[in-house]
Amino acid sequence: KADKKALGSKVNCTQFEASMERLGQRLQKMQGQVLGQNQHWNKVQQHLSHTMENKLDRQELKDFHKQMEETWQKRIKELEKKLMTDSAAGLRKQLPVPFTCLSCDRTVKTQVPG
Repeated sequence: KADKKALGSKVNCTQFEASMERLGQRLQKMQGQVLGQNQHWNKVQQHLSHTMENKLDRQELKDFHKQMEETWQKRIKELEKKLMTDSAAGLRKQLPVPFTCLSCDRTVKTQVPG
């Protein structure tokens, strides 16, 4: 009983109930806003889906995809041919002359092999 009296003097029930009621109203308002945004996003998504379906005919998209695949395959074959010809075992690259020291950057006189 002593705790109830102490609690009664610290917390005003009418103030507490009014605060809880305001909190409930705010939560309902926020929930309404979230539902409104959800409905808006659904409308936007439907609009985008509809627009995309109308913009590209499926056959046009397939033709474009086929053309891109053919171009891609050509480029891969050209690159493979180029790599195969450049990677011969007897191919030598010219070394830079004169050589420079890595630590002090002075020129070093050496004989280039071959």
